Amino acid sequence: MAYNMTTSTLSTIPLLVSTYLPKSLHPFLLLSYPIPSHPIPTHTHTHTHSRTYDAIFRSTVASALGTGKGAGTASGGSGGLSKLTLLYDKGPKDLYFVFSWCIIFTLLRSFTMIYVFQPFANHILTKESKNGIIKESKKDKKKRHHNVTRFSEQAWSWLYCSIFWTLGMFTLYSIPNPTSPEQLWGTYPYTPLPALTKFYYLAQLGWWFHQIYVINTEKRRKDHWQMFGHHVLTIILIVTSYMANFTRVGVLIHVLMDFCDIWLPLAKMLRYLSFSFVCDLTFVVFLVSWLFSREIGLFLVMRTSFYDAPRFIKFQWSPSTGNYLTYTTYLGFIGLVTFLWILASIWFYMACRVAIKVVKGEGAEDSRSDDEDENENENEDEADSSTTSTTSSTSTPTIHISNELLDEIPQSVGTSTTTALKMNGSANHNQTQQNFRKR
Repeated sequence: MAYNMTTSTLSTIPLLVSTYLPKSLHPFLLLSYPIPSHPIPTHTHTHTHSRTYDAIFRSTVASALGTGKGAGTASGGSGGLSKLTLLYDKGPKDLYFVFSWCIIFTLLRSFTMIYVFQPFANHILTKESKNGIIKESKKDKKKRHHNVTRFSEQAWSWLYCSIFWTLGMFTLYSIPNPTSPEQLWGTYPYTPLPALTKFYYLAQLGWWFHQIYVINTEKRRKDHWQMFGHHVLTIILIVTSYMANFTRVGVLIHVLMDFCDIWLPLAKMLRYLSFSFVCDLTFVVFLVSWLFSREIGLFLVMRTSFYDAPRFIKFQWSPSTGNYLTYTTYLGFIGLVTFLWILASIWFYMACRVAIKVVKGEGAEDSRSDDEDENENENEDEADSSTTSTTSSTSTPTIHISNELLDEIPQSVGTSTTTALKMNGSANHNQTQQNFRKR
């Protein structure tokens, strides 16, 4: 019922927009190739259990149409659904929509960072004295500016991943038992697409082009080519699965990959706001989510691709029927997914190393050291800060995961600390040199 409501909404909104939007802009802001009234297709399969899979496909399209009553209802039955544009075909004009969302994401990133996340972080991190006058040393100001910048970058990544993971889950579970081999492969070729599925796929593609733009316009970091390779691989998987009608398994992979990308930016956000304990808990959730979603979940996708796809789909190249699965494309798809899993496994190993370092106290951050540094700066401005420094030096140290350790974990979205440091100049490096000279 919820899915029917959404598909109806996705059909009504474009109808209203298209009324006032110039036709030349339609491909950029609206989904192209609409099919106003789509009959339930019939396929003639020659492999085993063809009737069963044909029935599954027919029921899937009926579900997408929101009828559940077959072709008669979809074409002009009760409910007036024949007047709604619920399914979409594919074509070259889809590139305009992808380009638009790449631009939209870039603009939204700048807007949210400048007008939403940075003011919020400044409000949390700015300290006021009892008389309401803000007192901040040069070092504290630079540190706050660095943390605010880093917070806003991670907050943008967190916002995107949270929204699109939720949208992906909604898309995935709009069909019954979406992870079953019958739904992943038995409905192939899954075309035409519901509006939500097509929007989700093309917007995701626009996001990854946006990410390539981000990492190439900012100053390069040490893992630039690693991230660039990841983004290119992701784009290849999205494009090929979209063109070859493997959007069912493609949505599943998207959901699996996006889930843990919610938790790592969130952990970094909490760390930059100095909520160390909650940051540590979030980092644990991140590790567990990575284990189940990317390691186990993606491995199961590889397994079903290898064993189940040939059982449900006959190897043939037939563009007229939307079938692009040959033995070569079958091996190529499995190879790309396997490479993605290997890359994720390497990153998971690096994340586990960070966790082990924290447990051992190697490279972890002592919360007492921040207090001492702050008191040193206050000594330069106020003569009575020696008492505070003495109190801090005798407190019990508390070990938390540090910013440096969090940034050892490759992040598929967002910007690393290396980039932020370059954006803010070499303030921290100069401060380190000054401390070394003092010693």
